[in-house]
Amino acid sequence: MRTNLLVAVFFAAAVSVARADLTQSFQNFDSVWEIGSSGLQSSYFGDTKLGQPVTGATTGNLLETLGPARVSYGSGVGPVPSPGGSLGQQFDQGVLGLRTDGNKLVLQLATALNPLTGYYYDGYNSWYDQGDLFVDVADDAGLRHFALLNAWGRDSDSSPISLNGGHFSAAQTFHLSGGAGGSSLEGHLVQLSTNNQVTMTGGTGAYDGSNAPTGLDLRTYASGGVDLGSASLLNAATTYSGHTWYLQTWTFDRSELSTASVFDIGLHAAASCGNDQIGARYTVPEPASLLLGILGAFLLRKPYA
Repeated sequence: MRTNLLVAVFFAAAVSVARADLTQSFQNFDSVWEIGSSGLQSSYFGDTKLGQPVTGATTGNLLETLGPARVSYGSGVGPVPSPGGSLGQQFDQGVLGLRTDGNKLVLQLATALNPLTGYYYDGYNSWYDQGDLFVDVADDAGLRHFALLNAWGRDSDSSPISLNGGHFSAAQTFHLSGGAGGSSLEGHLVQLSTNNQVTMTGGTGAYDGSNAPTGLDLRTYASGGVDLGSASLLNAATTYSGHTWYLQTWTFDRSELSTASVFDIGLHAAASCGNDQIGARYTVPEPASLLLGILGAFLLRKPYA
């Protein structure tokens, strides 16, 4: 199950509850969502929506409800969705973290998929890769939808990888040449307004609407939208007990999402095969700088005559 841990809890008694492999990579984050990413337990367990239908690019007027109760499986063995085991481990969506840094938001995702190279599975003769991080924002102005674009995987010759038998060709074009003058949008924040600006999981060897367990969020890549600029994507890797995790970190101004002092966000990411997902919901607090300014004004106010 996913464990929702505040940083203070991470280093207190609950450390034994959380998996320690990525603790150092997320030690300064305000909130961390983690799943048991062993390859024998998919992140379906903690991060799919309780009793909700498969979603599209947008989720209506309310943020999705995340819950630990499970979805219904049409295949797989017990809690293990196909393919499970050591193969399923290649697609693990491991940890998702959020940190506020003044007026900046920092979002970090740890996955077993290397977003720079992808993963080739000869059983389906297809390439797979790490999907984008979707961000849904709810405030007094309503609900808006965004995506933080990942890097697009490339092969050993630096050529872009065609994923899932070409299912994501529109998303590939958008990532690599959807910017001004045909420039790359990799690592950018984009705002979504219509369902056709998102490509859902599908194609060769993937879960899709016909065979997926019910209750999954199938958003995988943005394939359109309004470019809001670079989100300073950083890619890194860390190894624990012989298993490599790939870290993607985006940093951008919170005002790009909302000008409200406090707002709610929903987060979602998936492997391109749809075989593993992770999600979270969080209330973004007032920036510390704003709170300090209010406190300073209070302390410096003149007493009543």
